[in-house]
Amino acid sequence: MSMCERSPNLSSRIAAEIIKDGPMRFSRFMELALYDLQEGYYASGRAIVGRSGDFFTNASIGAVYGEILADQFLEIWKILGQPSDFTIVEQGANDGSLTQDIIDSLANTPLANARHFIVEPFVELQKKQSVLLSGNNLTWVNSPEELPAFTGVHFSNELFDALPVNLVQSCSGRWHEVLVNHSEAGFFFETAKHSVATSLPERVDGFTTELRCGQRELLSSLHQKMSAGFVLAVDYGMDRNELLAPHRSKGTLACYYKHHRDDKPLDFPGLKDITAHVDFSSLAQDAADVGFELRGFTDQHHFVIGAATQLLHSLNSTPLDPATSKKLRNLRMLFHPETMGTQFKAILFSKNIADESLPSGFQYARDCSYLLARDAAEPQKISHSCG
Repeated sequence: MSMCERSPNLSSRIAAEIIKDGPMRFSRFMELALYDLQEGYYASGRAIVGRSGDFFTNASIGAVYGEILADQFLEIWKILGQPSDFTIVEQGANDGSLTQDIIDSLANTPLANARHFIVEPFVELQKKQSVLLSGNNLTWVNSPEELPAFTGVHFSNELFDALPVNLVQSCSGRWHEVLVNHSEAGFFFETAKHSVATSLPERVDGFTTELRCGQRELLSSLHQKMSAGFVLAVDYGMDRNELLAPHRSKGTLACYYKHHRDDKPLDFPGLKDITAHVDFSSLAQDAADVGFELRGFTDQHHFVIGAATQLLHSLNSTPLDPATSKKLRNLRMLFHPETMGTQFKAILFSKNIADESLPSGFQYARDCSYLLARDAAEPQKISHSCG
């Protein structure tokens, strides 16, 4: 069965909405393509991660990533003063395999009975997760707003890159939104005639970039529920200046299907992943604006090297059996500069933490205050809302 034959209803519904309401913002198109309850790539449970799926993630490499995160959570628990009500909140758990790896790694530690919440708004994904995670002490909530007040850590792996984005394009010194339209030939991009007010710096005509939707609202909701703790996010992307570099004039929007990458996000909505690089400057600024403190930022190479120091020492004293060899190979993939080591970044925020200590994953991180430098290149400062 071809891709075109597998999502005809979603395409028809998107087309009908455009015919009714006019050209569609790309954030709306991306929202439907990924999160439509019947045919959205993620919400319908269609997304498959790993060798047999559409792409790899840290979680799909092997259980060692969950082991590393579990060690980080133990360090965070100690930094927080070893609270008895320590809570782990995960958002973007996909099939739940990373959750299980973390729970297994914490089984014989003081956090074996920690409260664990999964923020998951989609029924199909909740079902998939509950099958794998049955028997564990877990609670599912539909949104951060449904969380109880908690002390602990909120973590995510490739959450922010999947939030919808709007597109803007430079034209004659001004920025215009790029919309989605439809004809008998299919969906196509159309640049709006009227410019939008923005503090984005001038770029050459045709320069396109993305503006992420929903991250400030997500962080604000989380800040209201967290009494004290850390937010740890691992995702791929770069800072604002890198994203706006001249050689990225086409933006970073990309699609993945069966490990093949393409730059045609309007084709086959619902069947493939659509993503864009995280602007970590924008993410840091949004977090600071809602009340979090920026504590650390580093690439995954340095994060894993720092966080896995004890694990690497333990493996050196372990016989090189097949299991140990596999763990070493998986570690190498996580931190190797030519695979995931430089593409992915780890960022850390805190609330109500007087202790200046940081988990070991950030021991090799450089000063990150530059992420909060307000200048003319702030892509989040745009006068229209997402939706």
